[in-house]
Amino acid sequence: MRFVSSVVGIVLGGLFVYAGVQKHLAPYEFAEAILAYQLLPSALVGLVAATLPWVEMVSGFSLILGCLLGSRRFSNPFPVGGLLRRSALLLILSQSFLFVAVLLITMARGLKIDCGCGLFLQRQVGPASLLEDGLFLLLTGWLYWRERRLKFD
Repeated sequence: MRFVSSVVGIVLGGLFVYAGVQKHLAPYEFAEAILAYQLLPSALVGLVAATLPWVEMVSGFSLILGCLLGSRRFSNPFPVGGLLRRSALLLILSQSFLFVAVLLITMARGLKIDCGCGLFLQRQVGPASLLEDGLFLLLTGWLYWRERRLKFD
């Protein structure tokens, strides 16, 4: 089971790194996507568009690194893998919860906008984007629960 949770952590971290890089490479399009949600004052959109991709990239990279450092295959002179994994999981859990909440609010308001998720394809806010972010939330919650329960560092 440790192998499965490591693989899930590495894949999840990779998806967050990828999404952050996509948003970072297209900052104006990402800012327009944030504006379309109509949830933030326009003065804050630039700040969110500049910082959120970095939070995604750092949390995803930290999760990958934490999973690799916690692996028995690599010699680890600094036992920080568990702390790094748990911290990254909390960041990703917070982001996923925020994304799900924003999607639910947007769906309830009936807005037909692009989700701006930064993953593989462009799509409108709807059941598919909600399912994707809900899956990230569940996987991250499961990984964090395993970390808290097993403490395998």
